[in-house]
Amino acid sequence: MQSFQSKETKSDERPLRLLFLLSRFLDGGIDTVLLEYVNHLADHLHYDVTLGIAICYGDLEVYRPKLSPRVKVVYFNQSPFLTRLSRQRIEKRASFFAASIDEILFVPLRRLATQRGIYKLSRQADAIIDFDCRAYAFLHHIRKRKIAFFHFSFDQVLKNNPKRMNRMKKGLAAYHKVVTISRAMCEEGRKMFPQFKEKFILLYNAKDEQLLAEYAEKTIDNPLIQRPYLLAVERLEESQKDLSMLIRAYSLLVHEHHISEWLYIIGKGKDEAQLKQLAKTLQVADKVVFLGFQPTPLPWILHCKIFVHSAKFEGLPTVLIEALLLDKLIVATDCPTGPREILDHGRCGLLTPVGDAPAFAAAVLQLLNDKSLQQRLLSAAEEQKKIFTFAHIDRQLHALFLGETMY
Repeated sequence: MQSFQSKETKSDERPLRLLFLLSRFLDGGIDTVLLEYVNHLADHLHYDVTLGIAICYGDLEVYRPKLSPRVKVVYFNQSPFLTRLSRQRIEKRASFFAASIDEILFVPLRRLATQRGIYKLSRQADAIIDFDCRAYAFLHHIRKRKIAFFHFSFDQVLKNNPKRMNRMKKGLAAYHKVVTISRAMCEEGRKMFPQFKEKFILLYNAKDEQLLAEYAEKTIDNPLIQRPYLLAVERLEESQKDLSMLIRAYSLLVHEHHISEWLYIIGKGKDEAQLKQLAKTLQVADKVVFLGFQPTPLPWILHCKIFVHSAKFEGLPTVLIEALLLDKLIVATDCPTGPREILDHGRCGLLTPVGDAPAFAAAVLQLLNDKSLQQRLLSAAEEQKKIFTFAHIDRQLHALFLGETMY
């Protein structure tokens, strides 16, 4: 059995070569999790890490500067000729005609370039990690260890959609292991795809606790950070998140209970105008602050009074893990999947029913006023937060890449 790879790896041992695959590298939750993984594996465990990205989006790749120089980055589609219309679609400015041309002409060309690029890089890899589960069609005939990461509730993404179910079934056949990031998600996968039951494993998203604390201590040149506030860090898209419920709950807290804390919301998305209008309609627009996208939200999390999270479904929300590791008081909706596991069934933070604004407001009010409850939650979190650190999962990761049974 190969020994665990670490900083003490002998100079005559070849480092394990890992190929991570991603369809696009933008500003979402999956991108931040990927960033944590590849940087940690390259910098701290000294793996040979290559990141293969299907399409280059240039300045839209806001996390690109944060990638370690030890991570080799390869784009499969980089020329403007192949990517221009795709970028317009990402930015929601492509006409119907342009989108149709892209779908008919350029998507097949990009797929071909991606397939060739993956095949070329795979020849030098010991293990291939499909980090957003989008490359399965290109992996069936590659004879290397193949691992997929799935980041959302299977039930929420696939329910009542036979076409997606069949596509996922074909995709799962390509992998040796499928990493799910919450226990509930793992159970969903095994139940929905019993023929692949042995492929599903649980591996929580992890953070480098020391690095997290260092980033959180960075100075923010904005006077808003000095006043008492509740904080949400979410994409402004109501199809998955539920910021409209949060704003309604906050309205109850302001108008019925007269709390002085403001509500800050970090994030961007297509429903921003709708959410701002809701705050205006509920007469809390002067206290609800939309801070937009923040590449480093950790200082804002560190200084908030209560961290709030509202969603209809999740995978394993990274921001909740960050709030837990930074010893914050937390209120979250009990959506599938993730919040209940992160907060240990409510022992480390308060959980409320999805969509229930009065219940959410009541939980925030209770947490603001009950000192003994605050202490109880923070004490329980001390042990719970350890399972979301790389120190806890490093050996599991190494076993996963090698095909050993240590999950």
